[in-house]
Amino acid sequence: MTTAIEARRDLPSDDAALDGPQLDTIAAALEDGVARGDLSGFYRAFRATELPFMLEAHAGDVAGLFRRVFRVLHRLGGISPAAALAVENHYYVSSAIGTFPASDDPVLEERKHALLASLVGGRQLVANTNSKVHGGKLGEVGTRAVREAGGFRISGTAAYTSLATQGDLLVFITQIEGEGPAVFSITPMQGNPAVEIGPFLFPTAMLDSDTRKISFHDLVLPANALVAGGRDTQPALTGLLFSFEMAWHQLLIPALYLGAAARAIEEVRRFLRATRGRDERPLAELDGMVVDVGRLAIEYRAACCVVERAGEALDAVKHLPRDAELLGRAVDLAGAAKYVGTRCAEEVVTAARRIVGARSFAGGHHLERLSQEVMFGPLGPEVSAVIERRYGRQALGERSFVDGA
Repeated sequence: MTTAIEARRDLPSDDAALDGPQLDTIAAALEDGVARGDLSGFYRAFRATELPFMLEAHAGDVAGLFRRVFRVLHRLGGISPAAALAVENHYYVSSAIGTFPASDDPVLEERKHALLASLVGGRQLVANTNSKVHGGKLGEVGTRAVREAGGFRISGTAAYTSLATQGDLLVFITQIEGEGPAVFSITPMQGNPAVEIGPFLFPTAMLDSDTRKISFHDLVLPANALVAGGRDTQPALTGLLFSFEMAWHQLLIPALYLGAAARAIEEVRRFLRATRGRDERPLAELDGMVVDVGRLAIEYRAACCVVERAGEALDAVKHLPRDAELLGRAVDLAGAAKYVGTRCAEEVVTAARRIVGARSFAGGHHLERLSQEVMFGPLGPEVSAVIERRYGRQALGERSFVDGA
């Protein structure tokens, strides 16, 4: 199913021509990998294309990069939302760092470009973690960095790291003791004796997201492993980088789950056209079914439009800190896009399962996988209650809701 975003005519024709065959290749590799229970072939195929590294062609072009990444994640999400989630982690981190518009900090700019050169030149996939842990306090950070002569020493544990065994480069957020939050990068990630990649965090439904606990055992990093934060870069810009990264993350999450919604509608279409009622007419000709599926298609299209609008808001952020207010609006809209898109996906997949019935769980039907994985959409990065609370406080503030809408 073509989305509103995919159908935009201002997508450069050479990009569309390049992406199409490569998308077909990696989609086929993912279908095969999911069927065999081994995604190593998919990741080889993915790395062999230009799709993971297209940010190089979109310096300062958030809108163009967003449309292309949306298309990739939407396609993969229709096959396996879990695997697409792992790929999304690579995209949101690399996209956020690559398009962060803050040229006034020379240290940050230098380290940003060095990281991107390593990523693109080395054809590296990026894993990441925000160092959160399952502790007794929400938002608790499980890692820390200590500045030492010539670099840093990292220790602690992070609960969530997707793409954990496939990532070549790890980007993570932690606290530098006595200085504040910071972003670091580690390469190589695999085979590093000070980096322990633990067991699956989600051992069943989201297995293909490759989300695992990761621990740092006195990991020593050079000074240039610090991308942003601490006393090396401007504190205000570090905070804005975190916001910019969150906006990208919440924009791309609905892309993959809306891909699952589109695939669910396609499964319904196939079922209703291939199955006849007692009167020998295809179920697709029943007016009730036409109306029900039409409702699902409208919900899907509307959710895509919300995501597209949020992408346009992020593209309006051209220079930071000057456009900090625009970034705040983009973050809010990205939260709304994530909220609407993931809820829509859950509702569409549930409705599709009800239409197809028990066959959804028979013979390896694709709706079974979608049903198990799409429920994770509303759970992160921000849970629905956080987004609802933010919008509720804004709506109930002193300013008229009509004037601020």
